[in-house]
Amino acid sequence: MTLRAGAYLRVSTDDQTKGYGLDVQDTECTRFIEQQGWTLADLYTDDGVSGSLLERPEMDRLLADARAGRVDVVVVYKLDRIGRTNRVYFELEGRFKDLDVPIVSATQGVSTDSEDDELMVGVLSTFGQLERTIIRRRTQGGLQRAAEDGAWPGGMPPYGYKSQRRPRGQGKRGSFLVIDEAEAAVLRAAYRYLVEDGLDVGDTAARLNARGMVTRSGKPWSVVNLRARLLAESTTEARVVFRNPARASAGRGVKLDKDGKPKHGATVTISLPPIFEPAEVAELREALRPTRPGTGPERRAYPLSGRLFGQCGAHYVGAKSGRKDRPSGAGVGPAYKCRGRRAHHRGDSVCDDSAIPAHEMEQRVWAEVVALLGDAARLRAMAAEWVDSQRGADVDHAARVAELDAQIAERSATLTRTAADYMRAGVAPELVKAATDELGAELDALKRERDDAARWLAQAEQATARATDLEALAVGARERLADLGPDERAEVLQLLDVRVTVTGPVPMPQIGTPCSLSRWFIDNDRLVPAELDEEAWALVEPIVAEWEAGRRTHSGTMLDGRAVLNAVLFKARTRCTWREIPERYGNGNSIHTRWKRWQADGVWARIMDALPNAGTPHLGMVGLPPVRIEGRVDPRLVADAGAGPETAPQETGSPGPVTSAMSAGCHLLLRDRQAACVTCAEDVLDQIGPLGGVAPGPVRLSAELAPESARVLDAIPRSGGGPAVIARACGRDLEPTMRALGLLAAAGLVERCPAGWRRTR
Repeated sequence: MTLRAGAYLRVSTDDQTKGYGLDVQDTECTRFIEQQGWTLADLYTDDGVSGSLLERPEMDRLLADARAGRVDVVVVYKLDRIGRTNRVYFELEGRFKDLDVPIVSATQGVSTDSEDDELMVGVLSTFGQLERTIIRRRTQGGLQRAAEDGAWPGGMPPYGYKSQRRPRGQGKRGSFLVIDEAEAAVLRAAYRYLVEDGLDVGDTAARLNARGMVTRSGKPWSVVNLRARLLAESTTEARVVFRNPARASAGRGVKLDKDGKPKHGATVTISLPPIFEPAEVAELREALRPTRPGTGPERRAYPLSGRLFGQCGAHYVGAKSGRKDRPSGAGVGPAYKCRGRRAHHRGDSVCDDSAIPAHEMEQRVWAEVVALLGDAARLRAMAAEWVDSQRGADVDHAARVAELDAQIAERSATLTRTAADYMRAGVAPELVKAATDELGAELDALKRERDDAARWLAQAEQATARATDLEALAVGARERLADLGPDERAEVLQLLDVRVTVTGPVPMPQIGTPCSLSRWFIDNDRLVPAELDEEAWALVEPIVAEWEAGRRTHSGTMLDGRAVLNAVLFKARTRCTWREIPERYGNGNSIHTRWKRWQADGVWARIMDALPNAGTPHLGMVGLPPVRIEGRVDPRLVADAGAGPETAPQETGSPGPVTSAMSAGCHLLLRDRQAACVTCAEDVLDQIGPLGGVAPGPVRLSAELAPESARVLDAIPRSGGGPAVIARACGRDLEPTMRALGLLAAAGLVERCPAGWRRTR
């Protein structure tokens, strides 16, 4: 069968100057593929990508095609095209080796599937890393000298400046920064709008965009972008800092050592010709100050930030609302504002929803959370939803694990039986390997699938066990949760994965003073009951009936007491006016008159005392939109509320901290049950038996090997080695050594490794 070759080409800026251009690589790889009689599957080209990066777009595509079976061999110009560091190269080589896809160099005559080339491959990879280190050192040194000489070390100049070559005969050669008059004119125009005309940043950006004075990339100015350019160090201080440690956390390229200092050279400050005078800079900074001292928003936690979503789809964030959020021009204090209201550029369509008062919305959501955590049935339902979303409700993982165990046992027996039959028949090791590889691959796939199913089974069982404890968790939840502060509430909302979605119009905050009904709920700190059901009405019906006795209108009729009470509660819940009460309750003016009489006679207080303090928080002077509150309970995050008193921890053989390579190895042996931890002489006797005795234990498979195979097994180095190395160590020829390695592999005593062959662990 003709092999399908994928030609991988990679070039960085440094490589192009060394004759490693894409055209050269393409020509050599294509010629090599034709000489081998292979078919070119596709070209995979990473242009301008460093060889020190593990993840690259075209490399990822090549790996995907290799997994899909569309590529049989990878051809490169040189092995350093795969990776310029040993870490990256051997990682990628291992990935292709796992797919049985070798890497072949078109110019170096080596292949990763040739055991004779393994040493050369390692040497070439090391030289590739050394070459990259030398190039980087020379490049970084040149940049350092340029910066120290006041030249521009390269890259995109800051806004308002451009790079210009220094003329011959005027000092040291190189590029330096000069004022870009076109961009400087934009900055000066922004200064005039802000300082002289008193515009804000948004209006300034709109004026600049209208005049065609756009950004360097040709896009309109946004508020954020314009503010950043005006307050940049190059604009306000006429300087740039090369290798600035303060910018390392922002991912701006400078790399720091363990002491927090630049890794490739000292920090250098490069002076620039100023665009503004110092006095102008001071005026510009004053104009760009977001607020005057002492007028900033009160610092508080906003637990619903990022969890409250508007009708436009954008999320709300906490902020202090101002005059734009209510008709009277007065702010309503801490609030949540929709991110969709912020235009990226002037003229963009924005969300027109009002700000939502923070305290009232938080109270409303928290009341729902407290009710949830006090309801074991709802907790169990949400926990079940989480489990189903994680594993699929209709999957029986226990049955699947049992089924896969049976299949693995059957495949293992078949593999062992086939290998043993072939070895007894004297079949060559290469044929044995070819015959058993497919069975081995099927067995590995089944084991991976079984591990996945077992993991899901354990997770589901754990979730089920946690869910049974939720009823105990719900006991006393209301009392504990009521005392939590904003930060702790935010943590609970995160654990429950709460999402609040606005489902209707957001009302504007009201102005003026609250009505007498609202004032009563505010002063008495009462929750507003829901529509009265039969049980609730039975609590207050005697009080209403007693008041109604003897109070009849001239026509002998009277408003229905239950309807009046429900209408009053409806007004308290919705904050509507008396006239806006729905007709199903009756005439709003008559209901208002009845409520005033109840209040004057003390009946209203008796009615509310008879009803439990449950329902929704009163809205006071603010309105809340209708919302949908959703959440899920991850049972793994729920504390084991049913646990009894703490017991003393049981002594185990758990390893302590890793302090050396030797201790890391000891810990691995203990965790994998390959070694026992002994702490005294009695423990040693339990393991090895008394002096002169023989410790019981399983018979090692290697003890039953033929002398030739045992000799080869003993000669394999601990770190592994190639067949030639092993043959020399055991004093045998290469052919019998290869045959013995095949038998040992079939018996599971040795395995392939990057160095060649090694003992199985």
